[in-house]
Amino acid sequence: MIGLRTSAVLAVLLAAVSAGCIRVKLPEARVIRGETETALSWERAGELALARNPDILQARSEVNAAVRAKQIAMGEYLPEADGEFVRGRQKRSHADAKTTGTSWKDDMSIGVSARQEIFTGFRRTGNFLRAKMKLAAAQFGYQETSADVRFRLRQSYVELLSLNKELEVNRRIAERRHENAEMIRLRYEAGRENVGSLMRADALAENADFDIRKTERKIESQSWNLSREMGGPFMLRLRAEGDLEDMVPDPPPAGLSYPELAENAPTVRRLVKTAEAFNAAIIVAQSEVWPKVGGNFTYGYSGEGPTNLDDDTLRVGLRVDMPFFRGGRSIEGIALAKANYEAALEDARSARDQRVADLAAAWTDFRDAGEYVPVRSAFQEASRERAQIVRAKYATGLVDFQEFDIAEQELADSERAYVLSLADALLQEADWEVLKGATLEDMINAE
Repeated sequence: MIGLRTSAVLAVLLAAVSAGCIRVKLPEARVIRGETETALSWERAGELALARNPDILQARSEVNAAVRAKQIAMGEYLPEADGEFVRGRQKRSHADAKTTGTSWKDDMSIGVSARQEIFTGFRRTGNFLRAKMKLAAAQFGYQETSADVRFRLRQSYVELLSLNKELEVNRRIAERRHENAEMIRLRYEAGRENVGSLMRADALAENADFDIRKTERKIESQSWNLSREMGGPFMLRLRAEGDLEDMVPDPPPAGLSYPELAENAPTVRRLVKTAEAFNAAIIVAQSEVWPKVGGNFTYGYSGEGPTNLDDDTLRVGLRVDMPFFRGGRSIEGIALAKANYEAALEDARSARDQRVADLAAAWTDFRDAGEYVPVRSAFQEASRERAQIVRAKYATGLVDFQEFDIAEQELADSERAYVLSLADALLQEADWEVLKGATLEDMINAE
């Protein structure tokens, strides 16, 4: 009874220790609240994401796992060897005990054995080809992940740039709104403007101040998002370097071959390699109907102790296995492998065709966004000129408050729309690049 209790206690302790050993604790999510803004270039953001982003690190680990799986598949071509050592004691029969004078008999054996598969019905070849294709798929999967991370990083970076630009615009608007409110207050006190116009001017000034605070909060929120894409730590006062106007890209040229671009995209190539892995699985399934040939070798000694290993054993053999009937599992396995291959092939074709359509749409959106920037710039210049003219006329009483208010609102709207057009051009470029499969490595190497 005591032995059973001791065993139970040891089992519980072992389970507790094992649970502690396999428990996973995530790294701490650090938050940095700096007193001053941290300047960040696009190149530096890409380098940090490539080194820290968890999606990138996961994809690298998947490639490493696929490399190990390929090495395991290669190991099937090599022989297997084992060593064996057995030391035991068995109780003698009553007659043997009387003859030898002892109740127990010691026995000991030591030996080595080796096995080599000579012909496996091409199973080893199929497994190796499947592992090789899975490795290629994992490598293209890494490129796909890198392209997605670059896209999300670019989105966050451009959004932060856009918010910084929008903050500058909102501060200018707020300054004008307060100047206008003061001018209208003076006109009201002089009896040249009604109280409704004064109240609206004050409300517009308060709204402009609110827009500044809202944009500042958005900048902090976007800093969280950009820090996440870089893999941490979270820095809450980031400032993206660069000027939106200088970063507007040239639109892509016309006459591009969308099918060629689609077939070279990492997503499509990953799915093609996945289909090839399923094709190799057909070879593995077909190996079940082939005979198997293998050789084995065994050599060892046995006796009653280390000094009495008198009996030696040497065995060399050839084994042939011929499958006759397995309940239809072999034939159904082949049919299943073929169905999986056909499904994977159509999945790759569907992804390619969709990527062709997406590239065509992205090209159009990219061109439109690039051409729209000078249009919005022209509207901004026209609104600024008109606002100056109307402002001067309103100050001298040549136009009423309504026309002045409309001109000021058009100027504010045109300034914000221009910033949005700049950001949209960069975002459409990012969408075009991710569809082509441009990676973080491409961006860093280009620099």
